[in-house]
Amino acid sequence: MPTLIRFLIVLIVLGGLGFAGMIALTMMVDPGEKDITIKIPTRELVAPSTPLDVNNLPAPVNVVPKASSAASSDPTIDTNDPESSESGVKTVDTGAE
Repeated sequence: MPTLIRFLIVLIVLGGLGFAGMIALTMMVDPGEKDITIKIPTRELVAPSTPLDVNNLPAPVNVVPKASSAASSDPTIDTNDPESSESGVKTVDTGAE
């Protein structure tokens, strides 16, 4: 049993010395600051010479197609309504003021 106690005491002392060394490093050592320069080539700073072709874009991702069920809860817009304007917007007067 005395050998085990001596071993544990040695481990505790070594751990304490390691912990004291870490604290001493944080208190006494100043890492300092230095400037960092990163060179970026000029060709990466210039916009591409050809404009983006909006008509040739890839298909969107994660778009679920709309179900073609007849029992759809979405109201449809009647563009054949004679009272609507050219844009399909119809103003309705409710008479309540």
